[in-house]
Amino acid sequence: MAINQISHNIIPGTGPSVFGVSENGSPAPLVPRAGQPETAPRTKDTGNTRESREPAPQPNTTSTSSPTGFTTPERLLLAELKKADTQVRQHEMAHVTAGSGVVTSGASFSYQKGPDGRNYAVAGEVSIDTAPVPGDPQATIRKMQQVKTAALAPASPSSQDLKVASRATAMAAKAASELMVLQAQERAAANDSQALGSSQNVSDSYTRVNGLPETDTHTFDLAV
Repeated sequence: MAINQISHNIIPGTGPSVFGVSENGSPAPLVPRAGQPETAPRTKDTGNTRESREPAPQPNTTSTSSPTGFTTPERLLLAELKKADTQVRQHEMAHVTAGSGVVTSGASFSYQKGPDGRNYAVAGEVSIDTAPVPGDPQATIRKMQQVKTAALAPASPSSQDLKVASRATAMAAKAASELMVLQAQERAAANDSQALGSSQNVSDSYTRVNGLPETDTHTFDLAV
């Protein structure tokens, strides 16, 4: 049995740094702006006044937290993960729904943990049987049509989906050629059988006529 995977993969957080995530999808470290000191210098203590004893205001080097406790980069990453999870699950479900009879397993997913501690699906795949039906090209054609339908079922097929669909198209074309050859052979056999039957009838007739007694000449007169 030939098994292929039709899959979908989304990598949140690989866009511009404005989203606050690194290339591998984790929150980017927060750093002060270029040229800005981490702390402001203290004023020189020249007396006992309140102003001279208090340090200068510190610059804000952390992102503002939302009421939910997440920073702005974390909230953006979380939104991306939720969107990816929805898209991946819908994509794989389309494969499973359209692939009845050829999909050999349910969808399996790869996950990424979000800032909220939950796992979100960012990639998924289902296994699909792309083997031809032995000795039955017509059944193979029907099966490959089903494989192609399952592979192209999602709204946005992945590159792997397109490869599986292309393979199914090629195998269906090969099976169609085999079917034409098989049908031609069957027609030739039928013609041979018909010709053989006609020859046998002629031979039987000759045998019957040849076996008539020579003295029974009126038989030949009636035949003429």
